[in-house]
Amino acid sequence: MTSRPALARRTLLLSGSALAALALAACGGGSGSGASDAGGAEQEIVIGTTNEPTSMQRNVGGSSGISETTSRNVYEGLTAVDETGAVIDVLAKTVEVSEDGLTVTITLQDGVLFHDGSPLTSTAAAWSIGQAIAPESKSARASDLRVITGIDTPDEATLVLTLAHRSASLRFFLASVTIVRDGDTENTSENGTGPYRLEEWVQGDHLTLTRNEDYWGERAKNPGVTFRFFADETAMNNALRTGELDLVLQQQSPDQLSQFEDPGQYTITEGSSIQKWVWTFNNEVAPFDDVRVRQALYTAIDRPAILSAVWGDKGVVIGSMPPVSEPWYDASFAEIHAYDPAAATALLAEAGQTSLSVPLTYVAGSTEEIIVQQIASDLEAIGVSVQLDAIDDSTWYERVYTNKDYSTTLMSHNNPRDVLWYANPDFYWQYDNAEVQQLAVAAEEAGTEDEQVQDIHALSRIIAEEAPSAWLFMAPQIRIAAAGVTGFSPDKNAEPFVVANIVREGA
Repeated sequence: MTSRPALARRTLLLSGSALAALALAACGGGSGSGASDAGGAEQEIVIGTTNEPTSMQRNVGGSSGISETTSRNVYEGLTAVDETGAVIDVLAKTVEVSEDGLTVTITLQDGVLFHDGSPLTSTAAAWSIGQAIAPESKSARASDLRVITGIDTPDEATLVLTLAHRSASLRFFLASVTIVRDGDTENTSENGTGPYRLEEWVQGDHLTLTRNEDYWGERAKNPGVTFRFFADETAMNNALRTGELDLVLQQQSPDQLSQFEDPGQYTITEGSSIQKWVWTFNNEVAPFDDVRVRQALYTAIDRPAILSAVWGDKGVVIGSMPPVSEPWYDASFAEIHAYDPAAATALLAEAGQTSLSVPLTYVAGSTEEIIVQQIASDLEAIGVSVQLDAIDDSTWYERVYTNKDYSTTLMSHNNPRDVLWYANPDFYWQYDNAEVQQLAVAAEEAGTEDEQVQDIHALSRIIAEEAPSAWLFMAPQIRIAAAGVTGFSPDKNAEPFVVANIVREGA
């Protein structure tokens, strides 16, 4: 899920070996990339984004900011989802599944060191997974990972997982778990295994990474990366134009693109995306526990008009959670609750809702404002009033995601395979459908990939019909780089943004 800078400002200064590299990140506070620097020395890369972590807690749901900036850069998992959406092995050297699918044996990579110099062991991996599946875990994948019923460490390089049932997606679920030292509960530069150390985080301003010279894998091509955080896109784009940034991660509106159309100065890329804008309902709260009310509100909004208002002729209207890149995506789902004010009015009357008032909580932002104003206008046309409640991202995380204290909310989701969260009645939208839950289990126990695709497609159709959320559109993935900046993926089919290959010409 997307996040923006919290209002509070906090500095996380790190100790140990990372401080020795502080000079490499001297421009992390906003002094810029030095795009006009001469010479052949390696240069730090500075990246602009509006998606700041809400905290430095790993393995939690509700914010994609920490995984976008630190996963695969500072912290690594046994597996990962790469830029194409494929699951790859990272700290796992091999993953072997028994014939009955109930025992998974993982051999760790050789020679992996944590940032403090201590070796990666199966004990650390077991502890990290144990934290993710513990009763108090805040991981969005905790319920999926709890298919793991036993964790054994026969030697320092081997991890044996016992499963309650066959899990076709286990390697995907494991990608959400970053591996840290046994007992390490603090986010410091000493507990990662990645190609960078976390140097510092100044909340509301920047996060700086410095290269890990003892990395077990391929050495990063730049000496460090600073993510600079912006409250709005205009300020971020101005920083790119004045040479303070090398790259902006995501453009939210086509209105900003014209100023970057000179190919001699900038490169604009348009790649595949998993960013889904979703207006979701708290399915436990009346009247949104009535499927007719949810369907009526969904049918009352003009999604093509909302997409056009935000992105013009870019993006795709959707009607269920799977993005276009996933095999269970179905374009026809977008037509199930197509714009029809008369049908919406009839559904509300059938549900006995003649003077409905709908609270809508959202994170303040320019794109969000366009969307919620359009929703409010569409609902007003059928006699439904909307109370808009703009909050900051940290408040959204606590009130909506954690405490589920809301009626409806707008949020963008940047997570792969998040359709499966509709099978979890404890997730923040509190949708409880036994058939959906059974299909999710069947998909996990499927003997073939085709069977899994069929089950999740069927699950996706049910939620498309029942409308526990109103899926609006998928945004395109638009990045803008200063001329000569290369080595980044134009696509976003996973949460992490891998920075190790980014370089600037002349560096």
